[in-house]
Amino acid sequence: MEIKLTEPKEVDIHHIYKVSEKELAKECLSRYSGAKLLFWSSGVAFFFELVPPIVSGELADDYIKGKEHWQEVYYSDMSKYKDAIELEDGDFRGAKVRIIDASEFSPHKEFAKWISGRK
Repeated sequence: MEIKLTEPKEVDIHHIYKVSEKELAKECLSRYSGAKLLFWSSGVAFFFELVPPIVSGELADDYIKGKEHWQEVYYSDMSKYKDAIELEDGDFRGAKVRIIDASEFSPHKEFAKWISGRK
């Protein structure tokens, strides 16, 4: 058996929102029913919703060619990596959102570099 890692060659972002760390964690918790985690790379914590390539033939073709469509991206500046954000008040009091250090994954590293250049 052969296993290959094929990273996307291009990411098309449709909507992007800068929020505080706490708002990032709250948004993550309110959107996902499964695993609740954030990514971190080069001073930026974020998560995104991928447009499923099965939505249309054009998106499926893009995906095969290495282009991903990120429907929405939420991010926050986070100068130093930490493994979680814990919420202390409101509806999500006591909730923890894990953060994965994705610094070595090229698409996440490139996104962090791109968003930092837009500031």
